[in-house]
Amino acid sequence: MPTVSTTVQSQVNAADSTAATVSDKVKADGYYGNADGLHTVAYICSSDFVGTIKMQGSLATDPASTDWFDIDGTSVGDGSTVVATTYKNFTGNFVWVRSSVTVETGSVTKIQLNY
Repeated sequence: MPTVSTTVQSQVNAADSTAATVSDKVKADGYYGNADGLHTVAYICSSDFVGTIKMQGSLATDPASTDWFDIDGTSVGDGSTVVATTYKNFTGNFVWVRSSVTVETGSVTKIQLNY
């Protein structure tokens, strides 16, 4: 059962200058020393969203731009077809996570992380 729920990113629109963006870092399971590493992320999108979304993680306590890596199994969208609201489970003792979003059309309403 998840003990923490947090919003990673909210309201990214195609018309905004933030249409290709990386969120701020948020504390992940490993930050608190939890051993299971189980995370669930929900990508909540408009019905016409076309783009890509993925999660990135870091094991560093104070990550620099080079300390981030893509988390396997968290990517949705190919930039050319409509993506429905979906969720992904991933496991890892990440200290920090963030989202990377590119919007062609539509919007990402919210990215919610539970662990």
